[in-house]
Amino acid sequence: MFIGMQNKRLILASNSPRRIALLKTLGLAFDVVSHSTVECVSYDVSPDELVQRLACQKAEDVAQRVGNAVIIGADTIVLHNRCILGKPLDASDALRMLSMLSNTEHEVLTGICLVETPSKKKLLRFERTHIKMKYITGEEIDAYVKSGEPMDKAGAYAIQGLGSRFIEKTTGSYTNVVGLPLELLREMLDYFI
Repeated sequence: MFIGMQNKRLILASNSPRRIALLKTLGLAFDVVSHSTVECVSYDVSPDELVQRLACQKAEDVAQRVGNAVIIGADTIVLHNRCILGKPLDASDALRMLSMLSNTEHEVLTGICLVETPSKKKLLRFERTHIKMKYITGEEIDAYVKSGEPMDKAGAYAIQGLGSRFIEKTTGSYTNVVGLPLELLREMLDYFI
């Protein structure tokens, strides 16, 4: 446990199994409290501002309901040719996204917001990782979508799952692509010591 947080709860404002598993690797005790934020993609801000805004909305939503805690909010998007890809709406949307990403490069951005209660001290940052996808055949895309794995993932793939076979190269934080950049999160938690 980080020394400055001995008397504070650490709360993850996410039910994401991937974020929960990643946060467990830091060896910190934490609770999970779901946020009630509706994740809407907005094109009136840059992608890095968008992920930070959504992460902040999630952390602040939970902060209104808990006391004496540090809340972690996070949001991840895929950015391809200035087009923001969130989670697919359905199987045809997943097919569209994967076809778009095949044999191209894209970026994965995750915003992290830490909010401390009751002080309302806030820290907001983001991480960017570059990904090069291999060429994926139509048959491979169909089979992958039928597996169900892409359905709750930004960009319609899971780098830590079956989707790993489509990745040619990763430049930057691997845990960012999974959904929670641990290197950045460690630095941010030091702020509250």
